[in-house]
Amino acid sequence: MYKYFIYLFLFIDILYAQNIDTLLQEYESNTKKSLKTVDEKLGHVTIYSQKDLKLMQYTTLADLLKELPLTNLNKNKYGVSSLSISGTKTDVSGFFRFFINDHEVSSSYTQSPSNSWIELPLDFIDYIEVYRGNSSFAFGSENGIFFIRIYTKKPFQENGSQIATTVASHGTNSQSVTHSETFESGWSYLSYFNKTKVKDSNTYKGNKVGNDADQRYFYLNIQKNNTDINFGYTDLSKENYLGLALDANSDNGEIDSKDYFIDIKNYFLDDKSIKVQISYDNNDIKINEQDSGGLALIPVLDFTNLGGTIPKESYHDSRVSKFNTLITKTISHNKNNFLIGANFQDKKYTTHKNTTVNFANVTSDVGQHTSFDREKTLSLLLQDDYKVNEDLLLVANGKFDKFKRNGNLDDFSDEQYRIGAIYTPFNNFGLKAFYTETYITPTFYNVDYADKNNDKMKSQQYKYYAIKGVYAKDSSKFSLLYSHINIENFIYYTPVGFINVDYKVNTEGLIFDYSYEFSQDNKLQLNYYITKLSRNFTNSYKGGYVKYMGKYQSFEYFTSLIYRNSYRFLDVYVDKSFNFNIGATYNISKDSSISLKAENLLDKSTQSLFQEGFNGANFALDDYQRKVTLSMKWVF
Repeated sequence: MYKYFIYLFLFIDILYAQNIDTLLQEYESNTKKSLKTVDEKLGHVTIYSQKDLKLMQYTTLADLLKELPLTNLNKNKYGVSSLSISGTKTDVSGFFRFFINDHEVSSSYTQSPSNSWIELPLDFIDYIEVYRGNSSFAFGSENGIFFIRIYTKKPFQENGSQIATTVASHGTNSQSVTHSETFESGWSYLSYFNKTKVKDSNTYKGNKVGNDADQRYFYLNIQKNNTDINFGYTDLSKENYLGLALDANSDNGEIDSKDYFIDIKNYFLDDKSIKVQISYDNNDIKINEQDSGGLALIPVLDFTNLGGTIPKESYHDSRVSKFNTLITKTISHNKNNFLIGANFQDKKYTTHKNTTVNFANVTSDVGQHTSFDREKTLSLLLQDDYKVNEDLLLVANGKFDKFKRNGNLDDFSDEQYRIGAIYTPFNNFGLKAFYTETYITPTFYNVDYADKNNDKMKSQQYKYYAIKGVYAKDSSKFSLLYSHINIENFIYYTPVGFINVDYKVNTEGLIFDYSYEFSQDNKLQLNYYITKLSRNFTNSYKGGYVKYMGKYQSFEYFTSLIYRNSYRFLDVYVDKSFNFNIGATYNISKDSSISLKAENLLDKSTQSLFQEGFNGANFALDDYQRKVTLSMKWVF
């Protein structure tokens, strides 16, 4: 079926370069800011402008991620939102990379977004770029398939203060302060502080499953000329939801997580062709759980003696740190634009305390789960884009990685490559395609929770190609994206831990997008996607959305309907979801506004699959509730 669509749309247009002003003409000044950072050579990109974020009343990053095509946003066993590729459901996924102002905030332990950053408030965010395809070539970052790049507001553009507060049904509330200032010396800064109290719960077998949380965020961006300094901090204290309880009804448990990073970036030479970026990340996490039915703590279990090794209490305290440095140089010569670079990364995993209590009330000092706790990586980068003519651009990337790992994992080297073409024969008509060979290495988390008979895990090998077309005319824009991913050594979580499956996993996806501008301030957007998977579906594999946003005099408004299809997994049937949302903002003056938003009005949330124990009953729980939110903002 997909081939017919590809043939049909083979010659429709693509966003880029020489014609980008025509093809992106629907975006206003706020979106044009993002064109300074958007790089069409990195992959197929979708831009959420500041105008989009404001009109659609996206409160947190998770609000936006709910609608991303070819993905599912569900809750994992700890009640934390987790992204998965369409058709699958994973508690922790290594496919996605998250950045704030070019600094990666994905967890160094799991490679997925940490407990807090995926719920990042968007009060101080300028725009967001979503790339499909591995863009680690140019940034020296972790490898992945989806790259979500978040850019904060610039201090020299804001130069003022904002206070925002939100109150939602069920008791959730949030307060934030943003302040920016520019000094005569040329230095400017933007600071942001947020405190959020989340009230959330579910019910399973008549028992309340708690997921309340307290979150705090602090962000500081300092800039002058060629220097950009970013500091971020977030801490989270929350109930552990289902946790590891074998009966899916944890007696007690709490998660405390603290993340911070500092990132310093500087450009050299008059043309800023040399970039040096140095950063340090730190994550401290404490998890304690108690359950009278026992805990499925895989690393301490002996499956030949389960009764003697199942704990009823667990306490874990650890730290993961990462030091990263990147240097790149761009060189233009004739029709070529080269980028060469080197990246060094050092990750360290430290276990401070790790104890369990069994049913005989014996306390054991488990210590570090495995001997793998240090990984150093040296990468060499090369990129070239060659402008054949005004209508055709060819792109080639290469990256060589050398890993030094301790413990039970061997040192190794690997390479990744990508080729692509961007063809724009007409102002509103063209094509864009990429083919990539890349890989994702096992994480500390994968090794900690690996099947004990397979603790030397292999890297997942990916072959990924995608082709996209866009046709833009007058007020309409159509686009079609086809992607195919082939995975070898896929890392899969089984009841006895992570394993590399011994077969290839293939997934195909098709995304159709349409947008129509009724006027400069009123826009309709439609999306539909479908997925094919070579293994059984464990999540929705079709979906889409309808969004309308607009403005009239002092009022701004939106409505959206996000759809995910039904599916069956073993003995569990999960019904289709219809997340229907509406909202409006009244701008009292240029400095103050009040907003009202209603979410999931049909009470048809997506659901997450879970299982009792190792071979117990499968069941599904709603991911989110019906909610009404009142927000107020003051600028001064």
